[in-house]
Amino acid sequence: MGWRATHVELQTHWTKQVRQHLLLSALDERQFSELMASARLIDLQPRESLFQQGDAAERVFIVLTGRIKFFRISASGREIVISVLGRNDPVAEAAMFMSEQHYPANASAIEASCLLALNAHVYQHLLRQSVDSCFGVMAAMAARLQRSMAEIETLTQQDAAHRVARFILDLVDKGESGRVVVELPVSKQLIAARLAMQPETFSRVIAALKHKGLLQVNGGMLTIPSVAGLRQWAV
Repeated sequence: MGWRATHVELQTHWTKQVRQHLLLSALDERQFSELMASARLIDLQPRESLFQQGDAAERVFIVLTGRIKFFRISASGREIVISVLGRNDPVAEAAMFMSEQHYPANASAIEASCLLALNAHVYQHLLRQSVDSCFGVMAAMAARLQRSMAEIETLTQQDAAHRVARFILDLVDKGESGRVVVELPVSKQLIAARLAMQPETFSRVIAALKHKGLLQVNGGMLTIPSVAGLRQWAV
């Protein structure tokens, strides 16, 4: 894991990106500066670990570039992907509010990534000073919870084909209805794990959607001839 950056570097390069982040926007300028003074940047190479389940939750992270996999390992040794986190997504923000303050899962880089690491103890101290800051963090965590609940509903109520179709549709801008080309954001194996299926099942579903004329496939690039048609099928 590569730690870098002084407070000056953070101020001149990254603060504009993170200043309006849901976890930070409620802080006043003094609080924000105090938090940034103890912040650091972390560079991760592909497959490099950020933290492991059970590690002390001393840092809260925001993804600046790249993608991070948040996952657990089952008793049988199977990797269970909880989420794939990208630009501006927080990582392990809930851990600092847990009674034992340990990371509840593992995190590692899918690709070369840069993260902002915030000191959890300093952050907690600042939150105790500001009701507005606390409500800002609560709003961010509530939004994450709402997304998680929607994902759980999808995983439990839809079959494999519909889960894949909904995943692909989530890659498309909301206003699109015609022909669109999208790129799978991560490997098919990782997407399959996220959708609670085997990679072979994911490949079979993609082949079936292609056979139905709902998709055209070229490696990781997918062409949707009609977004409206795929949406109608996925209902």
